[in-house]
Amino acid sequence: MTRLAMTFRSLLPLVALALASACPDCGTTPVDDQDSGLHPVDAGSVDVVVGEPDPNNNGNDQLDSDCDGLSDAEEYGTVWPSGQTTDPGATDSDGDGIRDGVEAGRTSSVDPRCDGLFQGDSDPSTHTDPTNPDTDGDGLLDGQEDANLNGRYDRMVESDPKNPDSDGDGICDGPNAVPPACTAGPDPTPIPTNTDADGDGLPDALDAEPNNPDRDGDGLCDGPNDVSGVCVGGEDRNADGILDPGESDPNLIDSDHDGLVDGFGYSGHSGERDHGTDPSNFDSDGDGLSDGLEVGVTVAPDPASTSFTADADPATTTDPLDPDSDGDGLPDGVEDSNQNGRVDDGEFDPNNPADGGSDPTVQAACRTDRLIPVDQHREWMPDLQVATAIRTPDAFSEKARIANPVAGETMTIVGIMGFNPQAGIAYLVFFKDTTGADASAEESYGRGRIAAAGALGAPVTTPLTTWDGYPAVRASYDQAGSRGVKAQANQIVRQFYPQASELLDENNDVTPSGGYKLQAEFVRRSDETSVVLVALMPADRYSGRAVFTLDDTANGTALAQYPDSIGTQCDRFKSTGFADVDFLWAVDNSGSMGDDQAAVAAAGQEMGSILTSSTMNWRLALVTSEFYLSTSAACTSSSSSPCRNFTTDISEFTGWFTEGSPSWVTDNGSGSERTMESAQLFISGRLLPSSTADPPPADKLRRGAHLVVVFMTDAEDQASGYNTVSGRQANIASYTSFFSDWDPDLPGAQPILAGGILCPPGVASQGSIECDPTEPYADSPVVHTVVTNLGGAIGTLLDPTTIRPTILQILANAAGAISPYVLTKPAISSTIKVAMEQNSTVGACNWDDVPRDRQNGFDYDPFSRTIVFYGDCRPDPNRIDTRVAVSYRYWIDQSHDPDPQEGPCGICPTCPGIARCDIETCVCICEQTITCAPGYAWDQVACDCVCDVAALNCSETREADPVLCACVCKPDCGGCPGDYVCQPSICECIPLGG
Repeated sequence: MTRLAMTFRSLLPLVALALASACPDCGTTPVDDQDSGLHPVDAGSVDVVVGEPDPNNNGNDQLDSDCDGLSDAEEYGTVWPSGQTTDPGATDSDGDGIRDGVEAGRTSSVDPRCDGLFQGDSDPSTHTDPTNPDTDGDGLLDGQEDANLNGRYDRMVESDPKNPDSDGDGICDGPNAVPPACTAGPDPTPIPTNTDADGDGLPDALDAEPNNPDRDGDGLCDGPNDVSGVCVGGEDRNADGILDPGESDPNLIDSDHDGLVDGFGYSGHSGERDHGTDPSNFDSDGDGLSDGLEVGVTVAPDPASTSFTADADPATTTDPLDPDSDGDGLPDGVEDSNQNGRVDDGEFDPNNPADGGSDPTVQAACRTDRLIPVDQHREWMPDLQVATAIRTPDAFSEKARIANPVAGETMTIVGIMGFNPQAGIAYLVFFKDTTGADASAEESYGRGRIAAAGALGAPVTTPLTTWDGYPAVRASYDQAGSRGVKAQANQIVRQFYPQASELLDENNDVTPSGGYKLQAEFVRRSDETSVVLVALMPADRYSGRAVFTLDDTANGTALAQYPDSIGTQCDRFKSTGFADVDFLWAVDNSGSMGDDQAAVAAAGQEMGSILTSSTMNWRLALVTSEFYLSTSAACTSSSSSPCRNFTTDISEFTGWFTEGSPSWVTDNGSGSERTMESAQLFISGRLLPSSTADPPPADKLRRGAHLVVVFMTDAEDQASGYNTVSGRQANIASYTSFFSDWDPDLPGAQPILAGGILCPPGVASQGSIECDPTEPYADSPVVHTVVTNLGGAIGTLLDPTTIRPTILQILANAAGAISPYVLTKPAISSTIKVAMEQNSTVGACNWDDVPRDRQNGFDYDPFSRTIVFYGDCRPDPNRIDTRVAVSYRYWIDQSHDPDPQEGPCGICPTCPGIARCDIETCVCICEQTITCAPGYAWDQVACDCVCDVAALNCSETREADPVLCACVCKPDCGGCPGDYVCQPSICECIPLGG
């Protein structure tokens, strides 16, 4: 911009005010004006223009000639309440200083030529009229009231361009009277203020210590103002009593727990202001090392800091504002891989540029420019954030908040939502009051609420402990329905919060053709607070990369609390051979189990393919629920035998479950089912002692092998004592103890890896004798409880279609549990990148960037925190000790409380419309009634002017848009006659060829 243009632009408010006073219609185009639409004088026309607007251009919906955020089609065709259209050749049609698109709530331009030239609306939920320079009629231009021209009314900083009396004192903000709201001003103090005794800029009612400007003593004032001789502003920069992004905590001397005082250092403690680092960011340069560690801090200023790490070698430091201090391409935290500040054996030196390039696998996976970037979507009030990769296949470009009424009037934010338009995946996460006694109860309750939005099938659940230590359940379901994915996500939210608002915009939705795939995480953070996260996508799109994007969102790795920060990590490994894994199926062979056994047989070949492409040296054996009756019987392929020895022949395995096969286990076994007892007896009496022979005998477990036991039964384990609660509890304790330490030759070495295909406790099947809820075990379901105690995945027998996904989940859990590639930190799985030594795998692979693929690639198991390889990308077991490098982002736990924390008046930022927040009672009060601009009417509930659709008086070719509060062109101009065609830019039917 030239100096002359800059000078002229500085005069825009004055020029526009003169225009508005002298010629109210100047700067806008009447709808019936047939001239070029260009203004004789237009204060906004000095802004950049990238094209010449043309009303006859059929592509106007994708053009934004003046880069104001409104497409040329919208500018020609949208009629505002003033009866006028905006000018596609002028950035600011009404000359009030605010771009047309910002007034209309646009956050981006449709025209790629405007990239970097248009700054969107900071609050698209509120609008002003782009054809009316003074929306509230108080004599002040909208751009004078919205002083930073960003489209958001910043309370306590600006006056409100939609309210002629922003502070409610009866005097209008500007010189014009707006009866009955206010008398003529101008009001010398139009911005609402509150008492601030200590001068820190934080109102007393929001200040925990109103007479102490620096209550934590860290040198930063609690509010935005400096207090001479005491502190510099500030911690709560917008003075709203809430810890917003980028703000430090007025209650903590070291808000980010990095070892640096938030302000300037004192008493031997170094400060963030001394080093130019961010007091709200544990790792200002994002290299994986905390700011305090980089500058050599050995003692935390706050002994209660949760994530502080003392520097093990304070004599050596790195630059906390440069992620690559030595310039070798590797982040400092990658080189100091254990992040202790010291160069340990096997590490690179972050101050030595010569050593970082010595390992090409590390360069491929861990260079700064090759790390996968991450997006953090977070909200303070619900104490939630979700991290996702920014790469196009994984990016959630659409975001929303979940607002819910409080006390019937005000709104509070209870959660957040996101949508990935490329994959068609939506997620929703919110907090709620707890239900029941544990995380399983949360899943049971949540499943019922989700099912109210569409019938659920194929449920598979797995208990887990979240990366930050909370009990949780991970679940997957199929759901029926035909709504768009965003509409379905909104509907699920409303099953928990019926009055929820501010949800995903349902325009440009993705519609399924066969229902949805859902994954969910249910977290019990405390006795008061639980968290529900659901991710869903169309079932017909459930393939390829999208499968992993769905999993990454809801597998337990993406969810954190608001204060938690993100670090960068690079782990290095030497490859190993494959692991020995013995699978034992403990199968109920009583009546009614035939269809379930057939479902296992149907999944057998797929199961075999997965096992063959895994890093497991696997074998399969079987024991039936009536083995306890004949513990000395030989294990043969005869149908009369209660057991089968180990095999690696998948066809032999499927024969065990196939009716009519000579080796079928049958479904006519004893009605006294003791599936778990039989498994215990079979292991202890027949498969042990474990063998070290090579090759191993088929009737013995291998010494040191992992043991996976899959329990499949439609009845409770009816061992001695099961008819009493005390007996069942004793059996649970006994089985859990045995399966947790099953090999006496390796005491304490390894629990079994459990899985279950079972009846849901207390739930009856339909038209079958399976899963009888009248059996006396509802208080303590033995098999279900033991499998849960052992962390096993569980699917339901009530739906045979669940058996296949349950088996796949059990196999995935097993592959993860046996993997030696254990990450050192809790990885955010969408950010993992893997590189391997060239020519080190079973087959050809993209070694510099191994694909995420369960056929030929890698996957991540969040339960065991391991990288799992498949197919051609498996490390060659004949070439052990080859190099593997894994980069990823991980969570740093900086949360202090499991429950959402409101500030002194946390409800204030969510007061509707012009409602005043009573900062003594924390209640939103609607005590003003304002005169609304043309096209709007006062609404007491919204405490705001809302669109009066009828008052817009749209023409026959246009229809009311209640969001814009303007008349927009109907499709085909409302229906043009045969010899006419709709010209959408002017919204008129014109003759064909005319």
